[in-house]
Amino acid sequence: MSLKKFLKSRQFYIHLSLLVVFLIVVVYASMLFMKAYTLHGQSQPVPNFRGFTEHELSRIVENEKLRYQIVDSVYVYDAIPGTVISQTPAPGFNVKKNRTIYLTISAFAPETVKLPAIVDVSLREAKSRLENAGLRLGQVEYRPSQFFNLVLEQRLHGIPLPKDTVLSKGTPVDIVVGRGLSNEKTEVPKLTGLYIDEARDTLYNITLTLGVLIYDNTVKNASDSLLAVIWNQNPAWSENKLVELGTSIDVWLTTDHSKISNEPFFDLDSEIDFETHEEEQQDRDSFDDEF
Repeated sequence: MSLKKFLKSRQFYIHLSLLVVFLIVVVYASMLFMKAYTLHGQSQPVPNFRGFTEHELSRIVENEKLRYQIVDSVYVYDAIPGTVISQTPAPGFNVKKNRTIYLTISAFAPETVKLPAIVDVSLREAKSRLENAGLRLGQVEYRPSQFFNLVLEQRLHGIPLPKDTVLSKGTPVDIVVGRGLSNEKTEVPKLTGLYIDEARDTLYNITLTLGVLIYDNTVKNASDSLLAVIWNQNPAWSENKLVELGTSIDVWLTTDHSKISNEPFFDLDSEIDFETHEEEQQDRDSFDDEF
């Protein structure tokens, strides 16, 4: 039988019909299998695991028919050690059963690092080395020296630190820096509206230091202090006002941004309300004792 006759024959149409039916059955069966295998349409929101310990996690994931994996641990100052501080996927995200949730927990102790060599290098280089090692630059004290802007000493709470001292990550290291032997002066910068870290960097770049930090009653805890901005400074900023290198600038901080433009500024050359200043300083001392 020729191909042309076969394509017109009843036998061809029977085979074609059977093939079509077979394909439909295979596709439908595959869809049913994939639906059952992937649990199509059977998702559930991820619980919030933050704040739970690993012992508590085992019970929760078993009830929710999920899995978990701890992928990292990070030391957080105000977190309870051994508890979850972040998760992926985030709480509320819809997932299917047996999905693995990746967790980060708070470490029981901060990671320790070795103090890098920062003596006999520039202030900028010392700051960079400390940050690369996971440490922070603390208070900077300027001392007359023939070496300008060179680190002369490294300290912790006023005590000199030996070379290669092991410290907890995030520890602020205080340093003593030479300011030369001249009577050179620099302009007082305007710090109002800046956060503490921004102000500290601004002062370091022009060889000045950050002095006393005075928080108002809007700053009640460590979290508030991170959000506080400077609304006042002493010496006050004015155009072309000069001070000697190494001078400390005291600052007043608040979370109330309206104070930045509404409050008067203190000046070294003007009369200061010492009673108010004393009350604010007492508040600051109480804040330091608490945190």
